[in-house]
Amino acid sequence: MNTATKIESALSLAVCGGWDRKFLESVLSQIEKGRDLSVKQRQTLGKVLARNTPEADTQHTSWAVIYDKEHKASAKILAMYHIHQPYYRPMSSDILKGIVPERNKYLRMADNKYSKKVLHEAERAPRFDTNTYVVPRAMFDSHKNIEFQTDMIWTHQNKIIRNFKKRGGFVVAVLPDIRSAAKGAKRYKLLPIGETTPIIVEERFLKAAKKKK
Repeated sequence: MNTATKIESALSLAVCGGWDRKFLESVLSQIEKGRDLSVKQRQTLGKVLARNTPEADTQHTSWAVIYDKEHKASAKILAMYHIHQPYYRPMSSDILKGIVPERNKYLRMADNKYSKKVLHEAERAPRFDTNTYVVPRAMFDSHKNIEFQTDMIWTHQNKIIRNFKKRGGFVVAVLPDIRSAAKGAKRYKLLPIGETTPIIVEERFLKAAKKKK
């Protein structure tokens, strides 16, 4: 079996995804154009083909069932965090597209210390319920700790931020995705008093407003 046929065979398997698939497609295109592979490419090709075999595909199929039952929900939470980080971004992109990740790679990601913190934050009960009146803590940094869902000019953003810092706002929703591996990273959509544009702020930068006597 020549190299091109081996690559085509690997690409036909469900286990072949993510970086492996992109690499094999690139190498196959290079071969079809009559270009020689470098020594490094050949070494990498051997490793990629070794982990994309019919045997690996059978294991992948079994893993797909286990993943769907036991890991899928957590995987989406982790993917929404790691999609904004460099290391696990490709696999996170696949997960969010509904593609079953490679077992060993996924388990390494799930066992990552940051992933554990993210899952803890996602699973714990929110401190603030919807309609809770909240104000920013002293540690709140106007532009670093706030997120807008739509683009707008800086002056408009600044007006909303100043209004929120002065008057606070109400919780509209508790968001499912976690963006920071930190205590209090649960995210809230808020509507500042007197505004029609919602903002997103992490829990650690908020506190319940004191009730007026």
